[in-house]
Amino acid sequence: MPFLAAMLYVAMAVTPLSQDSLGYEWNKKSTLRTDRPVEFPGIVLPPGEYVVKLKDSGERRSLIEILNQDETQVLASVVGVPDHRQRPDGDSEFVFHEMKTPGPAPVQTWFYSGDLVGLEFVYPKARAKEIARQADVHVMAFNAAKGGVIVAVTPNGREIVIDDPNPAIARRKPQ
Repeated sequence: MPFLAAMLYVAMAVTPLSQDSLGYEWNKKSTLRTDRPVEFPGIVLPPGEYVVKLKDSGERRSLIEILNQDETQVLASVVGVPDHRQRPDGDSEFVFHEMKTPGPAPVQTWFYSGDLVGLEFVYPKARAKEIARQADVHVMAFNAAKGGVIVAVTPNGREIVIDDPNPAIARRKPQ
């Protein structure tokens, strides 16, 4: 009986190593096909086909790569913060900011197929202010002047801290 128990333990220990991991796609990847210019933080892309891929996922920030169609060139690496939707759709979804003026459509959020939590793109602060004012919505922004703090910029230009990488640093006035 001890021999049988030992064999069972060995089988249980080895089983996870041999399981097929095709059902779990940790490097989420979607294709964006567009017939108009689109804007990701820091880059405007002409009409065409692009690959959007999760490079590194974090609880409060994630790194996303924008690649050319055949994935041979990284066009941009951008930051995203979690965003939520009410129900998952079967396909990947890109949500755009609705601008009042003509020009490239800024991408707001990317939801991977079937996920309730997507990633909202974080724009440079100056551009985020323009988008927020034109689209009359909050826009995520990276504030390099404040040590990499991510803020939500309101349509009137107010900044609301979303993620502070240095929360332990006291932000008080000296006495």
